[in-house]
Amino acid sequence: MSSLPVIQKMLVEEFGLTQEQVQPDSQLEELGVDSLATVEFMFMLEDRFKLKMSGEPVPIKTVGDIAKEVDAAMEKQGISLTDN
Repeated sequence: MSSLPVIQKMLVEEFGLTQEQVQPDSQLEELGVDSLATVEFMFMLEDRFKLKMSGEPVPIKTVGDIAKEVDAAMEKQGISLTDN
């Protein structure tokens, strides 16, 4: 199960976007989410999903990239969406 729906909902709430705007291929920069906001959002996701993202820099350009990173971290750490 993907974290994408939860991430989309959080993006809508946090940045005042619409559900239609936060599609997997939506570019964060085009949504007005700059690199600093992306980093802060990733910290929010760590809290939400109770996980620790890798400290390695990863290119995150789209909504789908965020979900991919969260899903990978959850799988690596043995965390499932039902745990949250």
